Amino acid sequence: MKRVSFISLFISVIFPFFYLYSQTVDNILEILETEEISGENAERLLDAVEQRSNNLINIYNINELSREEMMLLGLNNFQIFALENYIQRTGQLFSVNELNFVNGFDSLTISKIAPYLVAVPIEKKHTLKLDSVFSKGRQDIRFQYIQNLKTPYGFLREDGKDFKGENFSSSLRYNLKYYDCMELSLVGEKDYGEPLYYKNKTYGYDHYSFSFTIRDITKNLKQVTLGNYRINLGEGLAMKQSFALNSLASGYGAKHSNNTISPFRSTTEYNYNTGIAVKIEVNKFDVTLFGAYNKLDFNGKTIQQTGYHRTEKELLQKDSDDVLLAGTNIQYYNKGWIIGLTAFAYHYKDSIQKGNQSYQQYNFEGTDNNIVAINSSYEWKKFIVFTEIARSKNNAFAQLLGLQINFNYKTTLSVVARNYDKKYQNYYADALGYHTNNQNERGIYIDYSRYLNKRMSYFVGLDYYYFPFLAYRANSSSYGMKMKGQLEYKYNEKQTVNLYFRLNNHQYNDTNSKGEILPMNNIVAQWQLRYKYCMNDYLTFAGRTGYSHSFTNDSKSNNGYFAYIEMISKLFNSKLTLNARYTYFHTTDYDNRFYIYEYSLPISYSSQMLYNTGHRFYAILSYKPTKNIQIHLRYNITRYNHTNEISSGNDKIEGNIRHYIGGQIYFKI
Repeated sequence: MKRVSFISLFISVIFPFFYLYSQTVDNILEILETEEISGENAERLLDAVEQRSNNLINIYNINELSREEMMLLGLNNFQIFALENYIQRTGQLFSVNELNFVNGFDSLTISKIAPYLVAVPIEKKHTLKLDSVFSKGRQDIRFQYIQNLKTPYGFLREDGKDFKGENFSSSLRYNLKYYDCMELSLVGEKDYGEPLYYKNKTYGYDHYSFSFTIRDITKNLKQVTLGNYRINLGEGLAMKQSFALNSLASGYGAKHSNNTISPFRSTTEYNYNTGIAVKIEVNKFDVTLFGAYNKLDFNGKTIQQTGYHRTEKELLQKDSDDVLLAGTNIQYYNKGWIIGLTAFAYHYKDSIQKGNQSYQQYNFEGTDNNIVAINSSYEWKKFIVFTEIARSKNNAFAQLLGLQINFNYKTTLSVVARNYDKKYQNYYADALGYHTNNQNERGIYIDYSRYLNKRMSYFVGLDYYYFPFLAYRANSSSYGMKMKGQLEYKYNEKQTVNLYFRLNNHQYNDTNSKGEILPMNNIVAQWQLRYKYCMNDYLTFAGRTGYSHSFTNDSKSNNGYFAYIEMISKLFNSKLTLNARYTYFHTTDYDNRFYIYEYSLPISYSSQMLYNTGHRFYAILSYKPTKNIQIHLRYNITRYNHTNEISSGNDKIEGNIRHYIGGQIYFKI
């Protein structure tokens, strides 16, 4: 590792003339560093950020953005409420400089979001004109290739269970956007090990996606989306497919926006619909109609969501089942009230079977299910009360009730109670909770965030949950708790310090002295400290360190720690960007592992699990010869100590090194 250390030192010495790294996209992506966010949600966020970065917001229309869209600008909950209150009192904004008068907006915040804003007087709304779609629309093409530099066992075996494709992944994306009226996207993608050509059948890319959207077609017809799309309804007990922060998300509150249709532009191969979705507005009513016919990977019993089609078995499971989906959502808006009704049904071609484990006995089984849900919310001054009740076909219910209070736009308190019946069944549910299927769970969630001044803010949150019935690795009823604390201090515009604390206590089976198998406490506490320093106008450093400690009822304890240093810089009038990070990690067991977000190729998610002991280094080099062309290269290497093989099964690699090289080319037409 002396070579890696020398590279980091060499880079920091010979590039003292780099420009300051201040790209707004990267500031927004710090959300991934600080929040508990799933890989799928992270990819949704990256896609939304990319779309926002290529489409400036007119300051005249900023009050029309949803709270999720404002969050993508890097604003927290109290800043969003302060902005809403300011616009309500004074009217629309006419200049970016006017943000200086909004409570909670400092010069650093404004400088971060200013690149996304433009002040252009609104003369008229653009309408779709087919003869100017390509001449005035924005088009871009993005091609990505990643090569695995080590050969996993799946490419070497000759027993019929080998990988049938090549040892690389690739994707191709095309987007066309015509103002806010129309957008079209095409996506093709293959994972490493998936074949481009197999058994006299031309597959090309393993996954294809198409989406076409038209907005503001008539006064009442607001949106039509054809092809692949995601949809959000209610608080997630009915349907939640688009980006949403998980629980314990610092400073953003627990209330979700709903009744939205999002074109699907991701390389993810599940959790989307293929069909049509329509949004209609009539007076104070919003009506959403949707239908879909989706192909699903099926192993004869359950739906598979890995997205991998590398072996003969996985290729046979590809698109082997399908589901028909149809439904509607009607929402009524009036003086702070929102009342919504959702009803939809779905039908599988082949019957789904529940698992053989005892805790799976109430899982969905059969071909047909339907969901009916009612959601409502009331917003009055500093208070938002929201709720949703959903029922599945078997007459089981799931309920959620929440309160969000915003004190003087500097303090937010959220309280959410939930009760999900053990028999509730909904493939599309993704509301607040420990389990993703929103089943067999009761809980109370509380978070409190405080913006003390322009320099300091903090957040504390607690999620207590209880499983009345059996759960995974728990032979009887069990409980758990997640707690998080976060403190951010901006010493000045060049230096920021973040301190995080997380504690998880989730019960698992253990055999006691009487031979009984009962759930036992398994407590994991983690501390992390992050420091970011803009040394001058040419160079920025970031460092992060963390420590983890776990223990159980029988006093067994383990621990782990990591530390990284990162340098981000620019050269040649911002045409060349270099990002390099070195990490050392050590963990004694799996419970003390760390998940650390890494900057990757644009709109590609990379979260590295730090487990065992070793070193990791990655570097990204980005070159922008013109404003319409971008070239990105990334190399990463991980060296593990005290092991002769990495991973297992077809993914097993002989030796103690894993490394990849990748590239991406972007053209804006």
